[in-house]
Amino acid sequence: MPSGWYSDLREFLECLEREGEIASVSREVDWNLEMGALSRIGLDRRAPALWFDNIKGYRRDCSVVANLIGPTKPVIQGRIALAMGLSRETPTLEIVDEFARRSTQIIPPVMVDSGPCKDNIRKGEDVDLWRFPVPLVHVMDGGRFIGTWHIDITKDPDSGHVNWGMYRHEVHDRNTLGWLAIPAQHGPALYYQKYSARNEPMPLAIAIGTEPISSVIAGTSVPATVSEPELAGGIRGKPVELVKCETVDLEVPASAEIVIEGFVPPHKRHDEGIYGEFTGYAAGERMPRPFMNVTCVTYRHDPILTMSNMGKPWDEFGVMSSITMSAMIGNALRAQGIPFKAVYVPAPILAVIVSVKAPYQGFVQTLASAIWSSKAGIYRPYIFVVGEDVDVTNAEDVFWCLTTRLHPLNGIHQQHHTPMTPLWPFLSHEERMQGWGSKVLFDATFPPNRPESDGSTIVDLRHAWPEDVQGRTLRMWAELGLG
Repeated sequence: MPSGWYSDLREFLECLEREGEIASVSREVDWNLEMGALSRIGLDRRAPALWFDNIKGYRRDCSVVANLIGPTKPVIQGRIALAMGLSRETPTLEIVDEFARRSTQIIPPVMVDSGPCKDNIRKGEDVDLWRFPVPLVHVMDGGRFIGTWHIDITKDPDSGHVNWGMYRHEVHDRNTLGWLAIPAQHGPALYYQKYSARNEPMPLAIAIGTEPISSVIAGTSVPATVSEPELAGGIRGKPVELVKCETVDLEVPASAEIVIEGFVPPHKRHDEGIYGEFTGYAAGERMPRPFMNVTCVTYRHDPILTMSNMGKPWDEFGVMSSITMSAMIGNALRAQGIPFKAVYVPAPILAVIVSVKAPYQGFVQTLASAIWSSKAGIYRPYIFVVGEDVDVTNAEDVFWCLTTRLHPLNGIHQQHHTPMTPLWPFLSHEERMQGWGSKVLFDATFPPNRPESDGSTIVDLRHAWPEDVQGRTLRMWAELGLG
């Protein structure tokens, strides 16, 4: 079996069961906040994913899986490593490097005549989104959200380029879904603008419960010219199988648990939000946003609804993005020939940490410009540049560097009137309405060629003792059994 390949979500769940990374919850649990609270406890405690199969008010032929690739021990990203066919104890930066390597290869998808997602087909008056146990996750949420871990499929009406994304969907009623359209993103905003200018509805398909890598790629900031289905094939080592929708001219993963089809009407709006988000805040405000008229729902026998519980780190989006964003930004820097040792985007994915040995004065400005101009970096308002001796995945190491090497005046560089997302919690209401953001670069590197006599000599085991003493005392420590 090629690395990271699962034919569908159910095969991945079997893997999680073998690894002790999923727990069945058979007692009755309420969709109204209880599922959300239990999944939050699971995230906070780095517990296995949760499979709810007895949901209050619903038949047991539809279940919910939460925290599918949530944080694990000892490596936070253990379940995304499993999704890639790696050991769950693979170190974080090794997972990043492997994802970056695989993302340079593409394997086109293949079309199939049918698939499990067509087991049941409901059109027109038979559409009822409440047939699924859609959770109310957080008490402050504006409604029940069916789309929190899924794939949005849209198509550019000019080029025909297909985009996969992951944007939240609130259930307004039995056949209407909310849709969070973020400015400057080519799927939810730029394509929709093109359809609206033609006064045409935009076709939209939502695939819920795919094999893990396809959903991960949908939530990754892939360059606009890259095909997500082809990239998912490259990461999996096997093509994604697609099948045509019933009522819209789009294709979806054939093994998806649930597929929702429909159109986003031009110019019309419906109040949407708020929702507890990946930033750890219920940000974004409830306001009029585009919505989807659902024309068809198809689903597997005994469908599984995947649910993600966004909030204070770590959550699934943070786990996923810490790998995918790091890999995408690293590849963007390599493509421009900009040297670095390691790059890491920790949850809540608002910051990029890069370790470097600056080759010349002003290098960090070049580095930051390259990051902010990349698709994966455009919505990262904070960049921290640290020395190459710093472990970018170790918060203590990074904090030590920032508080000892960051010049309080000369090391902080701000940018104004930059692209933004309304989900940034620090924005004012006026900034959200105007669409303006700000960004900042923290340069926590010593100037190139700074003499160590200026106070830049590092005092740790590696730097403050000769190698022979290090080796001798490490062996002595082991012999003493000091732990």
